[in-house]
Amino acid sequence: MYQTYLRLSNISYTYPDSIQQAVLDVSLNLDSGWTALAGANGCGKTTLLKLATGLLKPDTGSIVSSGTSVYCPQRTDLPPSYMDDFLFDWSSESIRLRDILEIGDDWGNRWDTLSYGERRRLQIASAIWTRPAVLALDEPFNHLDTDGRSLLTRSMREYKGCGLLVSHDRLAMDELCTSCVLFFSDGIQLYRTGYTSAMKADRERWEYLVRERKRAEAEYSRLKRDARKKMLKARTIQAHASGNYVSFKDICKYNYDGPSRIGSVVQKAGQRSREATARAERAKENMESITYRKVYDAGVELRGEESSRNYILDLPPGEIRMGEVTLSYPQLDIRSEDRIALTGRNGTGKSTMLNHLRSELNCPDGKLIWIPQEITAEECSGYLEEAKKLSGDSLGYVMTIVRKLGSDPSRVLSSSVPSPGESRKLLLALGLSKTPWLVVMDEPTNHMDLPSVECLEKALNDYTGALVLVSHDRKFLSNTTSTRWNIMDEKLSVIKKA
Repeated sequence: MYQTYLRLSNISYTYPDSIQQAVLDVSLNLDSGWTALAGANGCGKTTLLKLATGLLKPDTGSIVSSGTSVYCPQRTDLPPSYMDDFLFDWSSESIRLRDILEIGDDWGNRWDTLSYGERRRLQIASAIWTRPAVLALDEPFNHLDTDGRSLLTRSMREYKGCGLLVSHDRLAMDELCTSCVLFFSDGIQLYRTGYTSAMKADRERWEYLVRERKRAEAEYSRLKRDARKKMLKARTIQAHASGNYVSFKDICKYNYDGPSRIGSVVQKAGQRSREATARAERAKENMESITYRKVYDAGVELRGEESSRNYILDLPPGEIRMGEVTLSYPQLDIRSEDRIALTGRNGTGKSTMLNHLRSELNCPDGKLIWIPQEITAEECSGYLEEAKKLSGDSLGYVMTIVRKLGSDPSRVLSSSVPSPGESRKLLLALGLSKTPWLVVMDEPTNHMDLPSVECLEKALNDYTGALVLVSHDRKFLSNTTSTRWNIMDEKLSVIKKA
């Protein structure tokens, strides 16, 4: 493919009927290769993808690219318009894409029965096949298991144009992306590296600016004191010089050499005062030019405690019947500080295993936080009503956690039915007030942006108590767990970190 590029110059955009700009004065120069877009929910990432691919027109500024553009949305309710052309093409390129993503020849005829992961693979294969100059993918790895992510990552490496990726998968962004755009409340910052390196570089840049600002503030304070001192001295000399006489003591103090020197001394004192004031003003301008965004503590204190019992789970070897297959498992134990990841491909029985474990737990309901993957609208409303009945301090604690996990507490409390993502955060926050022994979360990073995921990750590492997580987020599990219960070929195996 020829050299591709995307140029965004001072673009801004506001949605109709909105008073707040979704994108403000953004400029980017991007070339071939994948660029990650990372930031909190609502910061404008999806809007920027739609602007870059022509689905939205900027209110101000200009967008220029080297050719056609394709946007792949998060939802896959409808097949892409170019899917049939792709599936009817039997060129070597089309066959290679189908082989890489393991796409069946009949998938185009049964879109409605395809899984989310299968739809995603077909959607992106079709998009790559069109050979666009700009390809924008919005959360392509959501709900995909490890194998699905691996297939998708491999296909994305086949794309040689200018790619834009919005994702919560930090490993994928590091593996694929050579540039990263970080979104903040006061603007964006482009780094020519992957996500993890970009975050490190941004933190180092922020720390440097904080140090420089403190140094500049100290220098300004010093020069301001010096300027004030010289100003007072100049005024004192002027006052003495304008009197009827100057005493011998004053002459010695201010280095007078008689009346003929008084005018010169007054002039020099005034000059020194003006120079000192000018130096202080330059220092002030330098100080004010060094700006940095405020960074607030994003931590969440998890009020857990270690179980008073030797084992929260002491389950002998056994089997679980799942339709026509049987899932076998060895002796399974959960102690008071165990950190366990339950992993496996989609459909291998992770949720079935979780439900079986719940019936065998040696843990009171009041000491257990259990957050399922899916929450019904009725359950969402119930959690909201429970929160509204809390006392002032308890409600404040719950809403603080909700806020630090990326949701607006006032919006949550004023809603009739909170969203699934808000409900998961609310359920976690409600459980934390009970100092749990065990936290079980099924796909905890779903519906969370990266700052929220990293906040939750830190909180779980600080949590005192046992933890069981089901997730396809490899980075998240690596950072929060030490033991893996992996399901493969209808068998659960226990694997501990070295």
